[in-house]
Amino acid sequence: MMRRPRSVRVAVTAIAASTALLLAACAKAEDSTPADVAMQFYVTLEISGVRDLPEPRALMAIEPYLVPALATQLSAAYARRDSATKTAPTEKPPLADGNPFSSLFEGHSTYSAKSTTMRGDTALVLVAFTNTDQKPAVMWSDTLVLVKPQTTWRIADIRYGSTWEFGYQGALSQLLKTP
Repeated sequence: MMRRPRSVRVAVTAIAASTALLLAACAKAEDSTPADVAMQFYVTLEISGVRDLPEPRALMAIEPYLVPALATQLSAAYARRDSATKTAPTEKPPLADGNPFSSLFEGHSTYSAKSTTMRGDTALVLVAFTNTDQKPAVMWSDTLVLVKPQTTWRIADIRYGSTWEFGYQGALSQLLKTP
């Protein structure tokens, strides 16, 4: 019997694990609360290693949690950044730094859903974050805006809650429109 190279075995194992996670998430998605979806989204970001604008393969991993318009905005922002990098390789491209999925550029160490507020067919999930890599630790909350266009809740936007000068301000959808 011919043995596959280790890199192939690792890739196959990673693909199988990712597929199993995605299927498990999709199987219970119809029963998920908005807070469940918010937490599943951040777990998927963590598992996928997404620390900044997601490249196309990483976007596929988080796309099930997003409304199509937000996924399209993320894809377009990545394409703009990629194009700017190729056009002017010595200059810093737009959205080159920072984790756009939370207020703090450096991202978070921990997260938890604190509360959910319903406003008609929209859910606002307050998520508390901590970054323990910063000294002293930084704590803040952002609000995920979810809608239920069909049978599952989807993230339509993230409202940043930073109160410091260099954190993201406004909302993810506004940030992604930055030229």
